[in-house]
Amino acid sequence: MPNVFALLVANERPLINIDVTLLLNLGVWLALFFLLKATLWKPMLALIDAREAGTAGARDEAARLGAEAKTLKGSVDEQLAAARASAAKAREALRAEGARTEAEVLGKARTELNAMVEAQRADIAAQRAKLQGEVMALVPELAQGIAAKVLRREVRS
Repeated sequence: MPNVFALLVANERPLINIDVTLLLNLGVWLALFFLLKATLWKPMLALIDAREAGTAGARDEAARLGAEAKTLKGSVDEQLAAARASAAKAREALRAEGARTEAEVLGKARTELNAMVEAQRADIAAQRAKLQGEVMALVPELAQGIAAKVLRREVRS
């Protein structure tokens, strides 16, 4: 059996023939590698690097703008707080002036109303006295009329 194995191996062709075609294939592969490296890979790598640089620049710009926005927000918040404080002061001043004006108007109205009430009271007192005098003048006459009706005769005084 060892002879059969040696016979099979001896009749079989070799897998790779080392001759000129191998060198030609290697030369073509190397030329293709350098050609592709120069025409495709270098521009692609440059494009990727440029995109990463642009992205990093954009990130840096975004970080800078974020910091600037924070400082601007802080100043806006300070201005807003100052405006709110100023508005609160103005509101309190207006409220105090309104209360003062209200007290003044109410005081004036009370004074006028009290004067009117006193005038009406004096007028009512005068009318009362006048009517009381008129009624007192009619009392004897009314008394005679009542007595006459009760006694059913005419009473003379």
